[in-house]
Amino acid sequence: MPIFTYQAHRVGENKKETGQLEATSVTEVTQQLRDRGLLPVKITEGAEKPKFSLNRKTVPLKEKIIFTRQLAVMIKAGLPAVKALESLGKQTTNKFFQNVIHDIIKEVKGGQALSMVMARYPKVFPEIYVAVVKAGEQTGQLSEVLFNLADQQERQAEIIGKVRGAMMYPAIIFFALIGVVFLIVFFVLPSLKTVFQDFGADLPLTTRLLFGTSEIARKYFYIVIPVMIGIGYLIHFWFTRPGGRLVWDKIKIKVPIFGGLTTKVYMTSFARTMAMLVKASLPILQSIQIVQKTINNKHYEAAFTRIARQVEAGKALSYALAQEPLFPPMVAQLVTLGEESGNLESVLQEVTRFYDSEVENMTKNMASLIEPVMLLIMGVGVAFVVASVLSPIYKLVSTFE
Repeated sequence: MPIFTYQAHRVGENKKETGQLEATSVTEVTQQLRDRGLLPVKITEGAEKPKFSLNRKTVPLKEKIIFTRQLAVMIKAGLPAVKALESLGKQTTNKFFQNVIHDIIKEVKGGQALSMVMARYPKVFPEIYVAVVKAGEQTGQLSEVLFNLADQQERQAEIIGKVRGAMMYPAIIFFALIGVVFLIVFFVLPSLKTVFQDFGADLPLTTRLLFGTSEIARKYFYIVIPVMIGIGYLIHFWFTRPGGRLVWDKIKIKVPIFGGLTTKVYMTSFARTMAMLVKASLPILQSIQIVQKTINNKHYEAAFTRIARQVEAGKALSYALAQEPLFPPMVAQLVTLGEESGNLESVLQEVTRFYDSEVENMTKNMASLIEPVMLLIMGVGVAFVVASVLSPIYKLVSTFE
């Protein structure tokens, strides 16, 4: 149904009110406003743009979890939505979130549905959030779906925390390697070069390359460093373009160790979100389209597009999943079981628990999994430096014997 933005004032008052309404025509909007004691001043078709810059202001996930759970508790206790929102607006310390909540309160007071107003703030309330809230409003189970949303957000925060924790070890090793290379290039190699020059040693190719790199880095660091930063920026920029994004998303699911973890995180997100949407009584096709937007990977987005087409054509979800190599066969088999038993939500929750456990085990063992790879990289680098330095030293020693 189309959305209309209106400006109106209450009969006998000069204060102007603005808001949005769902209606089939301008005439219907006018009638709805008059029924509420408002005289329309201006009515335009289309949603009003948010007053706040959502591209530069966000709400932390922790803040949204607290908001969602407390809103669920208050509504379950019988408190009207407006009163609950007013209380939450006073509690939050995030100024931007306060402004968003106040805007929601104004629109809900004006007769707008909570989900419709939330949809105006996609950076704060993503599509899955809005869809589940709308389903809760339609089924009269708003508090229950809000509790489910809060649980889903908490588990999402746990997964993010585990993955970030797993990345800490390789990140520390990486920066340690950079530090070692810096010390060798700027302090160790120049001293060794002076020694070799004093003795007139004949240096092999690898040693000359090493000393040449060191000298260039030291003499032209004001050029080398900006060039390296520029190259890094260009690589990052390319990865944000469609072609580069496809390559990067492929790397994320194919690279050893991290690819397996990424795939398991995607499966957890898929199963948990689908279970919540099925529980909220959303149609399977709509649920697939929403889940598609929760997984930030172009290859999975394309897979979900193909799955949605199959489902729209009358195929079972399990059949469509089985055709996609990005989904492990176990997922399709369990979904088949859920469809046949009429208990898809419970089966998806079991899939979620399984992959939650897999992610937890992988993140716990990430250090031991990565350590051999990091040692190999360090070993190759150290071996190259040592061989390049020791080879001419042995030659010098042999000349004195």
